[in-house]
Amino acid sequence: MSGSSNTARHDWSHAPHYCPPQYTRSHDGPNGLTYTCDYDGAISVTVNGLPFARTWWSIGGDAVTDFSPAAKAQLGSWDGQFDTDLAAWLTTRSTTPVDLTR
Repeated sequence: MSGSSNTARHDWSHAPHYCPPQYTRSHDGPNGLTYTCDYDGAISVTVNGLPFARTWWSIGGDAVTDFSPAAKAQLGSWDGQFDTDLAAWLTTRSTTPVDLTR
């Protein structure tokens, strides 16, 4: 990665704030809900100063990459597992408004 506007950075996941929603799990705990992430961390890459890709990885060896629209346009083809997982998660979300006044 040459050029000062090209970077890569690692961050540990922290559900629910820094974990994609399709990989965030909630669990009942003694003090309320606790959250976990299917992935342990992420490597974020910028190219020409713009987000390019973020690869979520686990210590067990699994990984999935979220490619930006700019990356997809440049690459032409990519592993679409992140997009597939997000689309599947979105279909599980309720589209019916909940009446909270009852």
